[in-house]
Amino acid sequence: MNKFLYIVIGVALLLTSCTSATTSNSESIEEASVNAQTDESVSPSEEPSEDPSPSPNTPEPTTYADVVIGSVTTAEICETYSALLEQYGEIVAKRTKSLKGKVKDPYKAANFAKKNGWIYRDLTVGFDKDVNDSATEALNTVSDGKAGTVESIEPYLNESMQACGLDEQFATVKSDVSGIDKQQASVVTSAGNKPWYPESYNSYGANLAWKWTDESCGFSSGYCWTMRVKTKDGCYGGLYAEINIEKNGTVIDFSNDSLGSLAAGKTAKLEFVHFDRGAGTLSGNLTELNCY
Repeated sequence: MNKFLYIVIGVALLLTSCTSATTSNSESIEEASVNAQTDESVSPSEEPSEDPSPSPNTPEPTTYADVVIGSVTTAEICETYSALLEQYGEIVAKRTKSLKGKVKDPYKAANFAKKNGWIYRDLTVGFDKDVNDSATEALNTVSDGKAGTVESIEPYLNESMQACGLDEQFATVKSDVSGIDKQQASVVTSAGNKPWYPESYNSYGANLAWKWTDESCGFSSGYCWTMRVKTKDGCYGGLYAEINIEKNGTVIDFSNDSLGSLAAGKTAKLEFVHFDRGAGTLSGNLTELNCY
């Protein structure tokens, strides 16, 4: 073999090596690209279903019928229910009597509320608790202590009341208890509206209240009218009052009185006089009452 042939064979081998390397490298790139596309395709791109199928193993809610052994009630249970309803019926009757006449008179309402703290507590809260406690104890009795596994006690309560023949009385007492709560709330509202001044006074604007009194005057002769005045926020610049003096319905004179100052919440005594001894029977009528 001559030298020229060796050269040709060498060039051919070199080209074959380069082609193999290029092919191998190209295949690696294509494989990486495919893998990248595959990775992208398996990446989560959709939101999970909003309505997944429920687990077939989810247990059904337990009702009282699932745990009761035999009858839903007993004579002892019915007696307990009956006593409880009688008890609350008596409470309603007593409270109805106590609250009578309190709504329309804010002074009576306020005095009553001050002495009877129960008026601020709804009777329904205690009634519902006692009834539910009794029903739970009753269900435990007829289910061998399984009341705690029941989803709701109310269906058993209604069924057992009916079985005892107490369903109508139960509904009546429940309604009466709700009604007494409304009466209590009305009395509380009335008590909150009690005026700032005592019951015997008359209001004169937002800051003053007054009443006639039968007190002695500083003058020994003539006519005299006395008045008590209370102020809510004070008359620190002075207090002025004026009355018309009338005889047989005709105004014949006037009288006034004043104070230099009257602090908030304080009471003042004012006097109005008329010195005409022969005037006969006179009356005084308030015409002005102001703070300066």
